[in-house]
Amino acid sequence: MKRMFDLKSWLLTAVVLASAGTATAQSKMEAYPANEKWFVSGAVGTHLYVGDYDKHARFGDRISITGEVSGGKWITPVLGTRVQISGLHSAGKDAKGNTESWNFMLYHIDALVNVMNWWCDVNEARTYSAIPLIGVGIANAPGKKVTTAAFTVGLLNRFKVSEHLDINIEIKGNLVGDRLDGCATGKNGEGAATLTVGFAYNF
Repeated sequence: MKRMFDLKSWLLTAVVLASAGTATAQSKMEAYPANEKWFVSGAVGTHLYVGDYDKHARFGDRISITGEVSGGKWITPVLGTRVQISGLHSAGKDAKGNTESWNFMLYHIDALVNVMNWWCDVNEARTYSAIPLIGVGIANAPGKKVTTAAFTVGLLNRFKVSEHLDINIEIKGNLVGDRLDGCATGKNGEGAATLTVGFAYNF
């Protein structure tokens, strides 16, 4: 009888834990209402373009400024999406060793994953959240009359100040087409690295 009682206790405990785990998983994936969890953000920072001949320029001379604006929505406590527009200024060297300076724009759609809510309990008031992101879009250099595809990957570090205000520190890399800087050498592509600091307003 004792063994049967112990078996029933273990089974009951397993059922309770499984039910709790299922409820927690469902809460993480439960969709927010369509009119909630929208946000807009803006940021400024530094940028480094990695082109075909830029390695011949001094590293410090290649650091330039960037600015970006974003808008998006959290679909669930874990998954969100945004549209971001970035304006970047790049400096480096051309094929002849001359210093060059030019501007380009990035337009991309990103998927955001709040790993803190995923790995831990959902907490809307959590001070810090690590949010990896991945996205696709286009890059356009008006002065060079070039447009290429762009692939984005990065990490958004979100610090909650209040219910409506966040501070964002974001680091990301963008892979763009080989000819965006006006020089096509047959390589698979070129890249851009960006570090920005800004604010987000949550509706």
